[in-house]
Amino acid sequence: MALLLFVPFLLLRAPLAGASVPVELTVVVDSKGGGNFTSVQQAIDFIPADNQRWTKIHITAGVYT
Repeated sequence: MALLLFVPFLLLRAPLAGASVPVELTVVVDSKGGGNFTSVQQAIDFIPADNQRWTKIHITAGVYT
């Protein structure tokens, strides 16, 4: 349950009202294996700590534990 509350909070912190920033990389999380990763944590870990590119993590519908 905590993850469900935490992820939207991160999305709200995005600079949407400011200048338009193009997404440079999109990764897909699909619990059934149809994306780049099967877990949300794998997608987050994929992005380096010193990342300078706007990266979108698209999470498909499914159950993630």
